[in-house]
Amino acid sequence: MVEESKIKKMIRNEFGEDPLKIDQLPLKRVPDYMRGKGGILYWTGAMISIAFVYQVVTGLFLLLYYNPADAYASTEYIINNVPYGALISATHLYGAYAMIVLIYVHMYRNYFHGAYKKPRQIQWITGILLLAITLGVGFFGYSMPGDVLAYDATDVGRGIAQSSPVIGNILVAIVFGNGTTTGLFQRMLGWHIILAALIGLIFGLHFYLAESNSIMPSLKEAKYRAPAIDKEKPEYKKWYPYNFAFMIQLGMMVVGLIILIPSIIALLPSVPSLFSPFPSVSPSSPLALYVPAYPPWFLLFVYKAVDFFDFTGSLAPLNAYGGLIASTVFGVIPLLYFVFVPFIDRSNDLHPLSRPIITSFGILGIIYMAILSAWGALTPGVPIPPMEVLAVLVPPFVVVVGGMIILSRLYRNGKLNVTSQKLIASFVIFLLILTFSMISFAENISAFLYHTSVLNVITTFFTGGVTVFAAVGTMKSADYYTDMERNSPKVTKQRKGMSVNAAVISSAVLVIISIAILVLIAGLNPITQSMVFGVGLGTDLILAGIVLRIYRMTFYNE
Repeated sequence: MVEESKIKKMIRNEFGEDPLKIDQLPLKRVPDYMRGKGGILYWTGAMISIAFVYQVVTGLFLLLYYNPADAYASTEYIINNVPYGALISATHLYGAYAMIVLIYVHMYRNYFHGAYKKPRQIQWITGILLLAITLGVGFFGYSMPGDVLAYDATDVGRGIAQSSPVIGNILVAIVFGNGTTTGLFQRMLGWHIILAALIGLIFGLHFYLAESNSIMPSLKEAKYRAPAIDKEKPEYKKWYPYNFAFMIQLGMMVVGLIILIPSIIALLPSVPSLFSPFPSVSPSSPLALYVPAYPPWFLLFVYKAVDFFDFTGSLAPLNAYGGLIASTVFGVIPLLYFVFVPFIDRSNDLHPLSRPIITSFGILGIIYMAILSAWGALTPGVPIPPMEVLAVLVPPFVVVVGGMIILSRLYRNGKLNVTSQKLIASFVIFLLILTFSMISFAENISAFLYHTSVLNVITTFFTGGVTVFAAVGTMKSADYYTDMERNSPKVTKQRKGMSVNAAVISSAVLVIISIAILVLIAGLNPITQSMVFGVGLGTDLILAGIVLRIYRMTFYNE
């Protein structure tokens, strides 16, 4: 390890080895590969936690000014009159988006790795509950500004609740209030806070179970067999300062991106209302007629499914239950599947190719969510004939399930064992596929922009998916080959860290840039230029994370 600097020694002599007594907490130590290259996926849960804390802090600030009796006016007041109100409002919205995206990434990563198997069944179920509640919090938060999109979202939500047999009116009254505008937004605010508090409670249980069950080790370490339990080894480094420094770096990066992304989007000349960090027009504005009735983007797939159940002829009476059928088929049933998957898949196999049907359902979940979301964004509220729905949804099912079954048989027969020759061949094949798919994807994008149709949507998503698949395959095959060569006995392993001189110089440059940015944004108007301030603040947080990363590389050899 690199010799310690005088400053580090001085700090240690002054404050001690662990001044915050963090290493005395009952936190699991983790192997080095979790903090190394490619280890970021082990920390998606931590990133969700960071985003949630940011949501709580910014949400409490917004609560000071929000008035459900005049939701739209109070939201506009926060944005246009409160210092840094626009920045806090926009980043609170995108913090929720970050939580939702990260939860999906976290869930699917654990799903494909079989992290729902023993001893993590209850831990997995609490995670699925957190996903459902987070979507609910997002829905109510999205509806709180009182703009035309909020009214459209609540109208569709009210229609789905109303279509529930027997309890429809009761659900509407409980969820959406007494029919007055004030009652509506009082309920939006109330449910938003209640569900956010529930997230905190269930997360506490989820975190406790995660620590008790140990981390989910790499599949290679677990030899692709359950139960996959990581037992602390003597070579595992202390939580403080190694994990502590990594978590601080991660926090800076996550919060920096949550602030930076909406700040940049807000400064763009024209942003689709679906992704704008600010509310749309008031429902009473003449311009409201020209705003498409978009729900929250993270619920587009369910809202679009409502258009699939627009019955005609003798089935027309079922239209009253169309929303309920759609939300059940495309929302409730998939959610129940994920809840019960630990009891459906009872095998000890963890390799995705050992579980072809389970893996196929996960892939199809991602594909269908993407297709339905894009479909809903392009044709909101447009009824879709049943045959057209089948034409879009059946081919992916056949290709994915059939393909996974074939790959599973090849895997079980040992025909997918990795060798350097196969890696080189796969790299060339993926590169060729990537070249042709990029050309096809570009052509489909052009056709899509020229004339939007269902066929264009399908072909664009298909070629886009193939392009992403080929790009990932190209990178992975190159990485595996590089790792194989690096681990060869003929190759001498070199130290991962950075020299002290290089670390000092690069860190000094980044610090100077950060200070310059702070000086530039310090004098900005906190009301009219808060989003420019957000660009600078987000950039500075990311730069601080990079400096900490350099420090870890230099002194912790990580």
